[in-house]
Amino acid sequence: MSIGEVAHLLAKCCGYQGRLEFDTSQADGQFKKTASNAKLRSILPDFEFTSLEQAIKETVQWYNQNWLSARN
Repeated sequence: MSIGEVAHLLAKCCGYQGRLEFDTSQADGQFKKTASNAKLRSILPDFEFTSLEQAIKETVQWYNQNWLSARN
């Protein structure tokens, strides 16, 4: 998932409908970071991952309900 895709997903989950701007003069970073969940799967074979979109939605919802205490 690219930084742009994550930015658009964050905007969607936060209800932001404005324009997103990207500074293309900066490095775009590494697109893929190789990782394996084989060890986790061997220990917890029935583990179910939360989708990134669902995790962001839950985080935004929590923050909106707790922003006063979260900012202290």
